[in-house]
Amino acid sequence: METIEAILSELESYAKGLGISRKELANRLGIPYSTVKHWFQQGKSARKPSIGNLAKVRTFLEGREKPEVSRHIGEARHRTEKIKYLLLLLEDELRWFRADHPAAREVFRKELDASDIGYISSLLTMLSEEDKFKRWLALTTIRFQSFKKR
Repeated sequence: METIEAILSELESYAKGLGISRKELANRLGIPYSTVKHWFQQGKSARKPSIGNLAKVRTFLEGREKPEVSRHIGEARHRTEKIKYLLLLLEDELRWFRADHPAAREVFRKELDASDIGYISSLLTMLSEEDKFKRWLALTTIRFQSFKKR
């Protein structure tokens, strides 16, 4: 049988491995920060988790992801938000070309490489499903050329 101290030590190691604060740890556990803070205090002000909170901690520790996976997920969320912003910006710019004169679209065609546009478009599409992405990655020979001059 695990002791409460061992469980709290594992919880603290997990938080340190992720580089998260006790406040963030409390959020992830769904337990008030003040409660979690008291678990790790020394001396008379230290408190042990209630049976219900101890069950939450055990469930959390059993279902946790490895810290390195969790860091990747956090980075993926951050980068996804940036891509959302860039797609909104891109759509706004493309809407202008859609509504403007054919001569404006001709400038677009001359300045941008269709292969680069196709590469980005297909990459965005294939990222929507892992199996599709793996097949695309294995088969694609096109690489982004950063709009090099022709």
